[in-house]
Amino acid sequence: MKAVLVFCEGAHDVAFVRRSLRALRGYDDVKKPIGELPSPFGGSTTSTRGLIATRLDQQDIEDFKLENEYPPTPKYDFLVGKDSSDTMFVLLRAGSKDAAEQVIDLLRDLAVTFEVAQVAQYDVTEYAVAFLYDADAEGLTSSLEKFRQNYGAHLGDLSRAEHAKWIATDTVPVGVFVFHNVATRTGTLEDHLAPMVESWTPDRYAGAKVFIEDNTRQGDAASHDQARRLKAIFTVTGQFGHPGASLSVILRKGLPDDKFSTSQASQALVAFLESIPWKSRKSGVSSSTSEV
Repeated sequence: MKAVLVFCEGAHDVAFVRRSLRALRGYDDVKKPIGELPSPFGGSTTSTRGLIATRLDQQDIEDFKLENEYPPTPKYDFLVGKDSSDTMFVLLRAGSKDAAEQVIDLLRDLAVTFEVAQVAQYDVTEYAVAFLYDADAEGLTSSLEKFRQNYGAHLGDLSRAEHAKWIATDTVPVGVFVFHNVATRTGTLEDHLAPMVESWTPDRYAGAKVFIEDNTRQGDAASHDQARRLKAIFTVTGQFGHPGASLSVILRKGLPDDKFSTSQASQALVAFLESIPWKSRKSGVSSSTSEV
């Protein structure tokens, strides 16, 4: 079995990946207890515990405050898979582009685990690592350069890292996918979610947009940038079916599958996640997928 670790910035990014894989390829949540998940992530064939349980054990809970999120990021959020595929996707919430130190700490544990002699006994014998980012106002080029600088020392030569492409490094395949507007090369996932949410329920979307735009005041978080304003519109739109729900819940439970199966962003993301150069790790960059 193969595993693709997908590092996402936030909970709604995780939800977008889950729904895209389900709508386009039939992947769904793996609902087993942690101890029964494929090793070495879950139950191990050795005397040691699986990677997820071990990471949870390593957290010094007594240092946390009650208001802290537990477990802290990077957080194993979900595993998705299907019976007809030998590949599963491990979705992790990393927090932001600047969370490299914490992510590398997790990757070190992963690398050590897969170097041990008994790796052939694991359910998962190969893995790849994908990073999903927003281009934000800094733009696609700057986001890619930050990725190279943050992870090059640990993952190897990332000088050829580009959007929606994979590099077959000496260790594992590494890829990066940046949500952006093709014309401006800036933007976020929210720019791609907007037409999806609007087409889901146009009248409520229009009403939510008017409400947010007419009532946002200077200094409100929704007044700071387009992504936050869009998040506010999305969540208001989804409140009728899911009162009090966050954006990730609305994406997970509200939008129908066809909004993801017809989304160019979903299609490009899934194509990227399926283009991993498993059998040619030293051959360089695989073919690119569509830009979004």
